[in-house]
Amino acid sequence: MKTPEDDFFLGRHLLDHRLVSREGLLECLFQAAHERKAGVPRPLGVVVVARGLVTEEELNRILAGRIGPSGGAGLAPSAEIGKLLLASGLLSQENVEECVKLQEELEAAGKPVPPLGEMVVSRGYVTEAQVMRALAYQKKAVFACPGCGLRVSAGLPPSGSRYRCKKCGGVLAPTGKPSDPAPSGALALREGDLGEDTQLEIDRAVAAYIKQRSLVRRDQLRECQRLQTEFAKYGLVVPLLELMRRMGAISLQQQQIMEATDFGKIVRDPDWKNQTIPGYRLISRVAAGGFASIWTAQALFGEAKVAVKVLHPERAKDPRSVARFEWEAMLLKRFNCPRIVRGIDHGFERGSHYMIMEYVEGRSLGQALSESASFPVREALRVARGVAEALKYLHAQGYLHRDVKPDNVLVDRTGDVKLCDLGFAVPIPRNQPAEGKVATAVGTAGYMSPEVLRGEGDVRVGADIYSLGILLYSLLTGHEPFAGASSQEVVTEQIENGMPVPNLMIVNAPISVVQFLKRMMDPDRARRFPSAEDVVAALDKLVT
Repeated sequence: MKTPEDDFFLGRHLLDHRLVSREGLLECLFQAAHERKAGVPRPLGVVVVARGLVTEEELNRILAGRIGPSGGAGLAPSAEIGKLLLASGLLSQENVEECVKLQEELEAAGKPVPPLGEMVVSRGYVTEAQVMRALAYQKKAVFACPGCGLRVSAGLPPSGSRYRCKKCGGVLAPTGKPSDPAPSGALALREGDLGEDTQLEIDRAVAAYIKQRSLVRRDQLRECQRLQTEFAKYGLVVPLLELMRRMGAISLQQQQIMEATDFGKIVRDPDWKNQTIPGYRLISRVAAGGFASIWTAQALFGEAKVAVKVLHPERAKDPRSVARFEWEAMLLKRFNCPRIVRGIDHGFERGSHYMIMEYVEGRSLGQALSESASFPVREALRVARGVAEALKYLHAQGYLHRDVKPDNVLVDRTGDVKLCDLGFAVPIPRNQPAEGKVATAVGTAGYMSPEVLRGEGDVRVGADIYSLGILLYSLLTGHEPFAGASSQEVVTEQIENGMPVPNLMIVNAPISVVQFLKRMMDPDRARRFPSAEDVVAALDKLVT
């Protein structure tokens, strides 16, 4: 049974020994990719033999000479990998210095020292795919202008294309025999545009363009990027547009239309190089906490203004924080509800974990409460109904929010309400937990239900309904019902005092509203509303 490592070894051996051309190997790889997609995968060696490029005897002889696994981040020395990732903008100098320091500490302690490529991947700074792509993109040669003598280091040009001197316009020629033959069949860039690391940046820009214009499905783009990484392990650089056309994700006409966009010029612009998230120009920071910061941003290839949430660098070192961040991004993209902030994209680029969300022009309820003593009764009920609608959808999808509070509710300039921050959201438990099982209390002190504070494992929709009741109480009174000097003091008081119903005497509202609040915030969850749908129906009666 041939392994993927056998395929990588075979492909590189065929290229290194000039047994097949780069285009010939690419044709085999594309055929193998199409066959995998159709559900009939074959090893690369079988495809190569079927195409008559090598005999079965030659194939067996080549594979018999393989010693150990190939691929991985160890294809280049650690120092070279560090330089390549820095040049590609995937790592910061601080990231590299931190990993080098850790390597020195491990060596001093007599412990095994992992290569730099493995270390930056394990710490979450880059992915293995990004390491491989950066390595593959560094196939360069030195070109010189016979007219003025200008010398540049550039990637090998596609077959049949030439580079022109930006100084005098002359045709650049390689100064010596390159270490690898020029790739054929690759996307031809504008003459003279291709410089160091430019193709990698062009592919970033192409991906941003495709996503912002919604030209293909996201799964198609991800599959093509995965194939690009796979091909990079063979030492083959296939520009993203060319790969997408050959895999049928876009047509030849679409490719030609996108090629008309001067991506080379875009990525050489200092504005592009200064972007934290490729394709988005950060405008201003609108919120910041201990977990992440949120910015407004402009999409480079569209008119849309978006919100960008960026995980703090120190949090990026914690796998649990990264997992929570990616979980929230995945849920926001999955859900389609006008009362929940819509997720657009998420990823990891240039050392930052990020998610792109719809921009809500307005403010949070937390900001609104800090600027006013309380909300009018009718306005408070309208806002609560919007949040209840969001919870109704969320619960119907099988999830609890677990952190309903004013800071996680946005109100736009037209008054529409949107629930956000799904980092603590979890599936609603289907079965009874094991007896005696204690769960970790998750949420914000003052808004957590009694069952959450007690660590009960069977937490259901009543917990979100309780939190919504606390939120409505805060809107009507201008302050939280359980106030303390610290979060711990709030929690302690709630538990030691047996979770009394908040003081409803100070709620300046009709008795029907007070009774509604009392039921939502009842310490006994069996006496609360059974569902968010019932809460919406009750609110409709109150506002009519």
